[in-house]
Amino acid sequence: MELTYNTQGEQILLTEYGRGVQEMVEHLLKVEDREDRNRMARTIFQVMVNLNPLIKDQDDYQKTVWDHMHEIAGYKLDVDTEYEKPSPAAKQEKPDHLGYKGVLSKYRFYGRNLLEMIDGAKEMEEGELKSLYINYIASFMVNSSKNWNDESLTPKQVVQHLADLSGGKLNIDPESLNIHLEIRKKRPSNFSKNKKKKPFTNNKYKRRQS
Repeated sequence: MELTYNTQGEQILLTEYGRGVQEMVEHLLKVEDREDRNRMARTIFQVMVNLNPLIKDQDDYQKTVWDHMHEIAGYKLDVDTEYEKPSPAAKQEKPDHLGYKGVLSKYRFYGRNLLEMIDGAKEMEEGELKSLYINYIASFMVNSSKNWNDESLTPKQVVQHLADLSGGKLNIDPESLNIHLEIRKKRPSNFSKNKKKKPFTNNKYKRRQS
């Protein structure tokens, strides 16, 4: 298993979808066969919807998601959709943030969205795109566990959780995972105690008195 810190990667263009989606879109740009590119684009589209289910409440949400994909791709993506390809100048509003559902999954610290991500992964064809998505899910799981439980999951634990939550349909080799770790800097608890104020001194005044 390879661990990669997010500070080592490129800046995420749309943080709402995370680094995993960005890597999938970057991979999509390298696919030369148009039919394969269109098929993969539709899969990524569904992944993005699964990550942001509340976007369905918007009018014509499909266009919004396709616009987001084009933005992540730097407006270099050439795929066949029913919507006109947007231009950089057309962007006027920031993308909506991801919503959260009230119903929690079996592993409460993951949240309901993880189940929807896993459902999307179960339907994907085997290949590089699915591997990228699995790595994104695994990274989400490790970082969620660390943030909420202060527990560092092992690759075997991640794989076991994936198997449980997917009903046995996702069986991953722990050694194949490539996990991005979030780094959050925290101020030491004894910071304020160790920081002592220096007494005020007026050197000029002292010299005059001497």
